[in-house]
Amino acid sequence: MLQHTVARAARLIPRDQILVSLNSNHRREAIEQLSDLPLKNLVFQPANLDTAPGILLPLTHISMRDPDAVVAVLPSDHFIANEERFMAQLEKGLEELQYFPDALILLGVTPDGVDDGYGWIEPDEKTTVRGALTVRGFWEKPDPAHAQRLNLKGCLWNTFVFVTRATTLWGMALNAAPQLYQIFWNMRLVLDSIHASTFVEHCYRRLQPVNFSSTILAHASSRLKVIPVPKVGWSDWGTPERILASLKSIGRLDEFLQRVRSARSAELKKAARKAEPISRAFPLHGRAADQSPS
Repeated sequence: MLQHTVARAARLIPRDQILVSLNSNHRREAIEQLSDLPLKNLVFQPANLDTAPGILLPLTHISMRDPDAVVAVLPSDHFIANEERFMAQLEKGLEELQYFPDALILLGVTPDGVDDGYGWIEPDEKTTVRGALTVRGFWEKPDPAHAQRLNLKGCLWNTFVFVTRATTLWGMALNAAPQLYQIFWNMRLVLDSIHASTFVEHCYRRLQPVNFSSTILAHASSRLKVIPVPKVGWSDWGTPERILASLKSIGRLDEFLQRVRSARSAELKKAARKAEPISRAFPLHGRAADQSPS
């Protein structure tokens, strides 16, 4: 999924400008899988503290290189059947940013049903000037009854894929979470020093988990815009049910389940071989172990 997401981003962004936000526990796997990216573009967090730090830490690196940078955020746990159509909408978002330079432009997809595990966007289709719609309301993971009402109103699921300017992100963080903003702004000031990694680790020990959507986006609806995405087979693979639903939609569910059964069978056989000498080492029900089936 990580490699797929980087390849997806590379459709629009030069590879040397793609930064990947990672948990430090995944350092070895990430370096192996992303060997074609500059090592300085792999930004390792000392701990996983939810999505706000996961965005703001790489933002400090981006802003140090280019304070006026345009930023696109693409989570790596998404499945997209039609990537070309999806990325065409993201490219449209980059174009729209020229006309709405202070906005954060989200991609929103038409729901397949009611899922209270997603964020919801209510677009105002009457206020559109171009392809991006004004956002009337934003809700992060509402309760099931609220999600049902939002679905009936024609609201969209938030894909958490968005484009904006680095300065806009900093401003939104300052307005919604000033203490969090100050911590990461201070990190930015020391990134080019020999004490950078020590300082980042020190800051992370002081931080609590902060969700970007509920803490920042939900309080900035006036600055949000959304581009509706046509059906592209998008899903956030945050649950086994969503993974299975995606595989079923592309006709790969039976193949997947067969592979799981084969892998499970191989694991059981391997475990049985390891356990066999142990079972023969102890008498069973008073009989010698070599006279008993293992």
